[in-house]
Amino acid sequence: MTRKKTFTFIDLFAGIGGFHHAMHSLGGDCKLAVELDDACRLVYERSFRKDDADFVLLKNIREITRSVIDDETSLRSSEEIGVLVPDHDVLCGGFPCQPFSKSGEQAGFRDRTRGTLFLDILQIIEAKRPGYVFLENVRNLAGPRHTETWRTVVESLAAQGYRVLKTPLVFSPHFLPPDLGGAPQVRERVFICGVREDLEAKHLLDIAEFNEALREKRFWNPEHWSISDYLLADSKIERLEQYKISSDEETYLEAWNYLVENIASETLPGFPIWAFAFTEVPELRDSMPTWERTFLEKNAQFYSEHKSFLDDFLKMKWGAKSMTVNDFPRSRQILEWQARRRHPSRKGRTLRDLVIQFRPSGIRVKPPTYLPALVAITQTSVVGPSLRRNATKYRKLTPVEASRLQGIPDYVYASSPVSDKDAYKQLGNAVNVGIIKAVASILLRIDHGHLMTLTDEQLQLNV
Repeated sequence: MTRKKTFTFIDLFAGIGGFHHAMHSLGGDCKLAVELDDACRLVYERSFRKDDADFVLLKNIREITRSVIDDETSLRSSEEIGVLVPDHDVLCGGFPCQPFSKSGEQAGFRDRTRGTLFLDILQIIEAKRPGYVFLENVRNLAGPRHTETWRTVVESLAAQGYRVLKTPLVFSPHFLPPDLGGAPQVRERVFICGVREDLEAKHLLDIAEFNEALREKRFWNPEHWSISDYLLADSKIERLEQYKISSDEETYLEAWNYLVENIASETLPGFPIWAFAFTEVPELRDSMPTWERTFLEKNAQFYSEHKSFLDDFLKMKWGAKSMTVNDFPRSRQILEWQARRRHPSRKGRTLRDLVIQFRPSGIRVKPPTYLPALVAITQTSVVGPSLRRNATKYRKLTPVEASRLQGIPDYVYASSPVSDKDAYKQLGNAVNVGIIKAVASILLRIDHGHLMTLTDEQLQLNV
């Protein structure tokens, strides 16, 4: 339910509107959005049709910050930007993060961030002085390889008169309970939170404060998720055929499922099972990296322990093309079994009630609890038929199902104006609505149900 409008915000690098969905639900009124990608902008515009004549949706942030978009020397003045950007309380953005300059310690923020889109954000902050800055980026921004970049972001905001959450706040939706907008997807992102200094008396801002707020209630155990709860019935999916996997992919899974269900081993290996390495003596080379040598040795031992079964398995022919497993593409001769929690023993073991990814590194199978992060490439998760009522075939997640993992309402992709390929790309790049809502509710002091307890390790906070 949307709250009464209590604050205004702008949405930079808006994508398909993850920030907008979250902030709107907390009582925010969006005054300006900017998104470069045409397909994303189409989805955004259809999602947030507004009667407010003041609302503006722009394509390029540099329409605001430069008089000539491609000319770095044509930066607009704060006065000019102030006219172009509406007044707002919160500046939001999932900004792209290009490498920053390694200028000397005395360099100003313009020199240190020149040529990057973060400079454009700083120009708007300098011109409009919003009360709050709320930015999102990939987990790696807070990693050891990007220490200088993180320091530049924090110091640049501090130079503008903002108290900033200096220790990275890293968060993932699979630790949020469903009633607070959590979702079964591992999606670690870092959040940059800043409060204008004159608001500091009312709004203390540090990691300890965020941590305390997040400890108030309960910890959601991610093993309690069930992907089945997020899946559409096959009978409700238009054009169902396009979400079914290829006949070759069906063949690969049929073969590996035979091994999973029938091999006389109480447990399956945690290392990748390599069918091409089923030999009693591993074929090792002096120049071979340690990890490859280790996997070859372990597969040779696995083969020796189950030689009779595996010899028969390698001779079997599968699918319409009568392929043996060694006829499969190299990456499909690899099974990465990561479903021990679902099937700790041989009893009932199968691929049909698991989540599967066809990856360059192999066929990865996981329990149907929470999924790896959606990514902006063709690597859509596949769900087994036993996870859906009256289903018999494996199929990919639909865009609507993927959008549920991001907290995006069904209507956005139920009648999508873009192709499925674009939809998957958009969702892979999107922010998770539940996480944005949870962090924003603390930053802005808005009651958001009851925040749960997380440990420092789960939050990856350094308190």
